[in-house]
Amino acid sequence: MESAHNNSPESFTSAEECVDKLLEVVGKKIVLALPLGLGKANHFANTLYARAAEDHTISLTIFTALTLERPRGDSDISRRFIQPLLDTHYSQYQDLAYVPARRKGHLPGNIQVIEFFMEPGSLLGNNYAQQHYVSANYTQVPGELISRGVNVIAQMVAPSECGGKFSLSCNPDLTLPVLKLAAQRKDYPLFLLGEVNTQLPYIHGSSELPASAFDFLLKGETFDTPLFAAPALPVTFTEYSIAYHIASLVEDGGTLQVGIGALGDAVCHVLRLRHKENALFCRILDDLVEEDAKRYREELPLCTGTFKRGLYGASEMVPHGFLHLRRAGVLTRRVYADATIQHLLDSDQITDTVQEETLLALKNAGRISCPLTVADTDFLQQLGIVDPSYSWRGHKLLTPDGEEEECDLHSEHGRRRLIGSCLNKKIAGGVWLHGGFYLGPELMYRELRDLDPREGAGLDMIDISFTNDLQSQRDLKLAQRQHARFVNSAMMVTLGGAVVSDALVDNHVVSGVGGQYNFVAQAWDLPGARSIIALPSVRMRDGICESNIVWEYPHTTIPRHLRDVVVTEYGAVDLRGKTDRDVMVAMLSICDTRFQAVLLEQAKHAGKIEKSFSIPENFNKNTPEHLASVFNDEKCLAELPHYPLGTDFSDEEALLAVALQHLRSADKSWWKVLANIFKGRRVWHDKSSSADYIQRCLQRMGYDHTETYEHRLEAYIVAAALHEYIDQRRPLRRE
Repeated sequence: MESAHNNSPESFTSAEECVDKLLEVVGKKIVLALPLGLGKANHFANTLYARAAEDHTISLTIFTALTLERPRGDSDISRRFIQPLLDTHYSQYQDLAYVPARRKGHLPGNIQVIEFFMEPGSLLGNNYAQQHYVSANYTQVPGELISRGVNVIAQMVAPSECGGKFSLSCNPDLTLPVLKLAAQRKDYPLFLLGEVNTQLPYIHGSSELPASAFDFLLKGETFDTPLFAAPALPVTFTEYSIAYHIASLVEDGGTLQVGIGALGDAVCHVLRLRHKENALFCRILDDLVEEDAKRYREELPLCTGTFKRGLYGASEMVPHGFLHLRRAGVLTRRVYADATIQHLLDSDQITDTVQEETLLALKNAGRISCPLTVADTDFLQQLGIVDPSYSWRGHKLLTPDGEEEECDLHSEHGRRRLIGSCLNKKIAGGVWLHGGFYLGPELMYRELRDLDPREGAGLDMIDISFTNDLQSQRDLKLAQRQHARFVNSAMMVTLGGAVVSDALVDNHVVSGVGGQYNFVAQAWDLPGARSIIALPSVRMRDGICESNIVWEYPHTTIPRHLRDVVVTEYGAVDLRGKTDRDVMVAMLSICDTRFQAVLLEQAKHAGKIEKSFSIPENFNKNTPEHLASVFNDEKCLAELPHYPLGTDFSDEEALLAVALQHLRSADKSWWKVLANIFKGRRVWHDKSSSADYIQRCLQRMGYDHTETYEHRLEAYIVAAALHEYIDQRRPLRRE
């Protein structure tokens, strides 16, 4: 895609000089688009922000999503944990300048910051952010940007080793479609700025742009800063149980979409266990899925076999787990940018290895002619099916020796000559993962940087309209996305099957719609596809347990007429096409036992379930204690690490993160705190080898040399949490 303004970009080593030039060319009304998540051009954006804050004649609107900021502590305990991380992991990361001003409500009047997706929970109670949130499906955002008059895109990019090209790498998702929409409008003023960072992995394929596509480039050591690392979260038994149910829904030869976070990590790890440790996977699944519960997933047979055909990834978000699945031999199904090739592969008429039958099958399907045309030859050579040394002169096909040849595809000799050196090689252009954006720990970025070029060729970062809908290239996507499983998280689901994922009862936005609706709609439109909404059955808040399955909610993210598959730690239920009565009974079957009676009474009172219905006995096993008993086995626990994909944390930090996660939601009543203090005091004085990890963790928190009364009490509370919530039979990481 060529720049509308220059044949070659202007390069700068100073962000100040770049801003000077931008204001000269664009003017003082700037509508700036910063990519979602990782790919923001922070240095440029901060310089532009500072200029606008000084000069109120500049009008600056920033449209973005998922603003990443360094972690902050909201208590002395959390600050003790976080401060060393800021020094070791985030010391060179430059927060966006609008973050502190927005938090304090001090944004200048000439500057606006608008987001369509927020870091989950980070901006609750922030009036400015809540007032400047735009609720939009992910695929609607490019059009929204154009309608708002966006005139600058500023993005971090990776340089190619050979020069002349740059990769949008982590964020082609919205940039590519916005550039396309702008190009379709005559004389639309849109300027593209690339902030070059050599630490950003270079991803080939759709995310590559020639240098001429950019108007401005910022280059130099100043901009080669470490990428923002989103640390892996510890995985609990709840997430593992949900993951087992989800993994049993994924068909071999299918398509997978999954998101970031502990649940995404758990799903990818359990899919690996299904492939590598199949006997253990099947045994645990048998314990989790009661025979009586199977009737609530009638159209969802248990999928327990290993992955012979493999999976293909088609996901807006590319989490670290996809690389994990690739290494494990699970994410191996490749798709091709041609519907005929895809149909022939899926129907086993051809294999992904070039043979004479490949040419015959393509001819019989009407995809190529006999004799070949120029277009046929180009197509076949791009796929590595016809020897690259064949060429055309006028209307004549030339052999590698320069002789004219009219190859007969019905002739064995003709087919062999055409294939030549391509025989028995893989068909070129296969993709095992299409993604819109990626975000994860430093481990993930390192893996992407070190990815073998042959592996990297199968990873295609692409625009969001490709991953999230079926409007363009519909036939191709129907062929590629076989047996698709779109896995998304929710905060709550009503007993009638409506999904709440983005906001609270008072309309305060927790995160945003993102692409959830897009994938639910796809699941209903794609033959054999299913939308899987996953959530824990309960949440803990200050020690109080609340149900995530509720009778009603004032607003929803996914309406109940699009209800499909819902999964909690207690099972998976198929809601598609069911009556309201059957939907509600199915939802009760995966609800925590403590909340079933109240929900049933509400359903009966509303006339949705008959008065004579009573809770089946097998529903009574929906308790955390039963779940813990299923996993309470040495071999099982050894395969359920706290961090199944690894972590950037040290061992002590990883253990502390587990304990502090539980501590945040623990009972804060004075008698409970007092009991924990006494328990922690005993643990503090336990110098046995079995408690050595606790002493090391307390040292990491700086409690080993504190003598103040308040800090000693904090140390006791942390020690008690480490003792209570760390099961030493579980490894920290998968070896």
